[in-house]
Amino acid sequence: MPLSSNNSKTNTIKGEGRPKAVWAVFFASIIAFMGLGLVDPILPAIASQLKASPSEVTLLFTSYNAIMAIAMLVTGAISSRLGIKNTLLIGMVIIAVFSTLGGLSNNVWTIIGLRGGWGLGNALFVATALTAIVTLSKTSTAKAVILYEAAIGLGLSIGPLLGGLLGDISWRYPFIGVGLLMSSAFILLIVSMTKSKEEKTENIVKTHTSILDPIRALKHRPIRIFGITAFLYNFGFFTILAYAPFVIGLNALGIGLVFVGWGSSLAITSVFIAPKLIERFGTIQSICVMLTIYATILLVMGIWTSIQEVIIISIILSGAVSGTNNTLITTAVMKATSIETSTASAAYSFLRFIGAAIAPALAGILAAIYSPHIPFIVASVFVFGSVIFMFINRHQVYHVDRSEAKIEEQLGSSVLKVKDFMVHNVISVKENTSIGYILKLLVENHIDGVPVVDNYNNLIGIVSDGDIIRYLSPKDEFFLDFVYTILVDEQETEQRVVTEKINKTVANMMHQKQLYTVKEDDTFENALRILSHHHFKQLPVLDLENKVIGIITRGDIIKTILNNYY
Repeated sequence: MPLSSNNSKTNTIKGEGRPKAVWAVFFASIIAFMGLGLVDPILPAIASQLKASPSEVTLLFTSYNAIMAIAMLVTGAISSRLGIKNTLLIGMVIIAVFSTLGGLSNNVWTIIGLRGGWGLGNALFVATALTAIVTLSKTSTAKAVILYEAAIGLGLSIGPLLGGLLGDISWRYPFIGVGLLMSSAFILLIVSMTKSKEEKTENIVKTHTSILDPIRALKHRPIRIFGITAFLYNFGFFTILAYAPFVIGLNALGIGLVFVGWGSSLAITSVFIAPKLIERFGTIQSICVMLTIYATILLVMGIWTSIQEVIIISIILSGAVSGTNNTLITTAVMKATSIETSTASAAYSFLRFIGAAIAPALAGILAAIYSPHIPFIVASVFVFGSVIFMFINRHQVYHVDRSEAKIEEQLGSSVLKVKDFMVHNVISVKENTSIGYILKLLVENHIDGVPVVDNYNNLIGIVSDGDIIRYLSPKDEFFLDFVYTILVDEQETEQRVVTEKINKTVANMMHQKQLYTVKEDDTFENALRILSHHHFKQLPVLDLENKVIGIITRGDIIKTILNNYY
């Protein structure tokens, strides 16, 4: 049953390198991240008008980020069942509803609770948006991440200005404004992605991701290293975002203008400076240097907290450093492991948002107990700790700096791609194919596994010879099975099991497990890393529309090594 999808095309905007769906998600992301900065200028006004302390108001960020951290563990499972577009839209609806309800509330603790719901919506949107942009983009992972970070920067730079203008009238308007903006983004995404071929990417590998996949992903050392680094770094980031407005000494509009400068510098450096740092100094070294600068800025804020000019300048400078840090660390996570993008993003985000949840609450408590200086100083210590942690573990993540340019130097004039050595005539099966027929295919074609596809060539699963052997083997015996084995010959029991199961279909034996694939333009090195790391025998190859167009096996890897390196 060979596949014939080699002529698949991608519906892209003529003259541009990315599909329309990427730009739809990009613009929706700008609006989504406007919501975070939109609320920031009104924190002192909320404290004043609702008679709440700064330590209580900072909990608006704690509940938001805590729910986000937990929700990150299930976003992959949800999006794999609902599809990328539906998950994005549901997240936007939740944000719109809870932000609007927050603007209509009269109690700070009610708003704190509603912000948790807001965080759930944001988790669904943010994690899925990153996955969508990286998956749908025709460019490299690094460029896709830069586009995502640009959306964050633009949203964070526009949001405070709008929040300051609305908050100068009433603190409620920015909350309601978020609801209106997200409703607009909802319409934008529906209109932009309707009837486009990119919508079909909702059905990317229809394997249902398990809730446990992000937890399992934390076993991978690179994800743990970058996740813990981001966890420590976020103590500084959210201390500035959630606590600095209380010591800046300006009204809502003034705070909004300062954070416009913060968001603008973040957007510029994330797009233009971070790539140059990676090219010149490498990712790991750049992360260590930028985190050191960030920790120093926090220390300056902690020492001269009472000097307004120092706080304002430091906030804007911290935005510039945050832009580079965010892009550097996110790019490193996406390049550091062969784990599927959404799973890696969920595991990493879980760790970093735990830090983001603790930091605002800790800042408010430290300021109330000690002085306004202490939150910045403590945050500085945490960020310095991230530098030390990254430096100690740098040898475990050095491979993220092996850029395609360096691979190109090693291989010759061009990078060896998966499409250069994959098998094009793929033997595949459907869910209703019998186990017996698959065994016949394996024997006749001298192969040890086949991909399982639907009627549109979307990958559903993979069945290997090992999977079939394990399925046909008798299960662990219960008491009644044990008694039966005593009364009936054991060989007869095994024969009965094989006879019963061999005519079952693939659907009866497929497990819900993580699928690993490569694209036709992925490098040989990436395919080699996945096969060796996970001990796979074969790896499906997908085109830009995520249809199965080829397969690579251990034998193909060995032949390629012999032909190109020996």
